[in-house]
Amino acid sequence: MENDFRNAVGKSVGEVMRDIADFLSLPCVLYADKQIDLAQLSPDLNMGEQFSFALLSEAKEQGVPREEAEQFYRQAVQPVLPHTVVDTVISAFRDPKGDTYRVLKNKYGNRFTLLDGSYWSTCLAFGIDAGQVNDVMRYLRMFTVCLMEYAYMGSRNPQSTYTWKYYESFRSIFDQLTAPPEPDPLPLKIRALGGTAGKREGESYPLSLGIDIENPNPDRMAYDVELDITLKDRNGDVIATVNDRIRSIDPATVYHYGVTRRIRGAATAGIAATARARNHLKLSTPIMKHVKMLTCRMGKQETSMRLRGELHSAYDAPLSALTLHYQFLSTDNKILGGAGEWLSDGIKANASREFATEIPLVVSGAQKVVYSVDFDALELID
Repeated sequence: MENDFRNAVGKSVGEVMRDIADFLSLPCVLYADKQIDLAQLSPDLNMGEQFSFALLSEAKEQGVPREEAEQFYRQAVQPVLPHTVVDTVISAFRDPKGDTYRVLKNKYGNRFTLLDGSYWSTCLAFGIDAGQVNDVMRYLRMFTVCLMEYAYMGSRNPQSTYTWKYYESFRSIFDQLTAPPEPDPLPLKIRALGGTAGKREGESYPLSLGIDIENPNPDRMAYDVELDITLKDRNGDVIATVNDRIRSIDPATVYHYGVTRRIRGAATAGIAATARARNHLKLSTPIMKHVKMLTCRMGKQETSMRLRGELHSAYDAPLSALTLHYQFLSTDNKILGGAGEWLSDGIKANASREFATEIPLVVSGAQKVVYSVDFDALELID
């Protein structure tokens, strides 16, 4: 059988079938003492099923008719694989929405990551532990060359292959393991804050606050952000705290947070805020900025402020729920207050929706409105 990609082109059907049978008959043994064979890691994780899934996936990628692909597969593996394995894999591909196909794809698909339990990530883990990564790489090379023979069999000349992505996924994991450790993410910063207190009624009064939170990391999203706001009186005693959460803040972005609360106790004389991201997601391109405020109408009533407008989402997927945070600014961009409105019914893909919100106090001097939109960024990935 071949071990060189340059010789994997233009082979006949019989030649490819023979090379497949030869490859599936090869062991790849790690640990001289334990004798762990990658070809037969376990009944539920083995090269027979791995190669079978990859071969039929390659056939699907190249547009080979299902009956033709199944016939080739049966004849190619007949000398080396049990009928039970062959029948199971063929049945799974006939029902690609079924549970069996889903399980096989999770174990044997061409997109895998470290420690996800897939066949090739498990092989790499054993190779690292045994100090035999080169042996695993040679096994991967034989696997991909053999499948490339099928992709380029006869006169075929595909523009892309399903098989090559196995190598790309493998190399991505290996590169991550050998790369130098990344520096710790930079902490979030409070860039500005301000607010307005409303008229006291009995022992309480409304307080409207706006806080600018900066994520200074150029290549990491701040995810699951804890925001803690402490309100103190003129003596430095704590009156109240606000403990809120922001799901996602883009890299190199200032988030315009707003909140309005009814406060019981003394007048607020001091405001302090801290923000901490529980996690960071590797990301270089902002993805949270594609919900825009198309229109905005600010109205002052006798004892309240109203804000109405229209939001538009440019995402191709719906957002199940989102929070609109906004701030009132003076003409010289001083923060005078703010609030947040949770839109529990979300927004549809590539669609617009109206919103209306009100706070129970008048923010004197408010001339401008700035805003940020928050939702779970992982919705875009799922």
